[in-house]
Amino acid sequence: MKTTLSYLFIVLYTFVSCQEKSVINDLQFSNYSGHPKKVTEFITFSTQNTNKSISYFDKEGFLTKIEYYNATQSESPNERFIDQIITYNSKDKTKRYFETVNSKNKKVESNGYFEKISDSVYRRISNTVDHKMSLNKLLYFDKNNRLIKTGETGTFYGTPINNIIFYTYINGEEHEMLIEDVTNHKKSKLTSKNVKLDAKSNPVYIELTDEYGTVQQKIEREFEYY
Repeated sequence: MKTTLSYLFIVLYTFVSCQEKSVINDLQFSNYSGHPKKVTEFITFSTQNTNKSISYFDKEGFLTKIEYYNATQSESPNERFIDQIITYNSKDKTKRYFETVNSKNKKVESNGYFEKISDSVYRRISNTVDHKMSLNKLLYFDKNNRLIKTGETGTFYGTPINNIIFYTYINGEEHEMLIEDVTNHKKSKLTSKNVKLDAKSNPVYIELTDEYGTVQQKIEREFEYY
């Protein structure tokens, strides 16, 4: 009997271990290579507003924390402070929990989880504590673990959300996003232009242009590697 139980335990442990090994990590989600441990990102929109974030990855390629920064209302317009922090619990790789904390009052603003549905489909559920936002996002991947489609539904402060995005690649790099706003019956396209890569083949500069060639976003990244 003990032998049978031991065998069943080994089989179960092996199955769980294989499941976790097959989980796509966050570096793969972002199509990054070379195993970064920290990525600082600046996104400048057509309005000239700039968002800053810093993402931290563990040695297995999973996110541990993301810091979001806002510009201060002071005589130093380029000065920034941490506005929100998302922390991840990746103990169970197949279902990872996260929560967003306001850096000022230390209160949890939202939480959720990220889970594996199958080898090619993942799901992200997030909700705000005040119940003003609830989002359900499905992510689809190809055989090379590249993101090819997302579908997101829910509500955002009273506004219904129903978006679908298709991703295409050229030479392994993200080339185009086709965005469909199902709720408002609108479609748009963003194309990557003037991409610059670092020595690890990660994009440190990207311009996203619309159908008319107008730059809608400029993305700048700084990578720090293990």
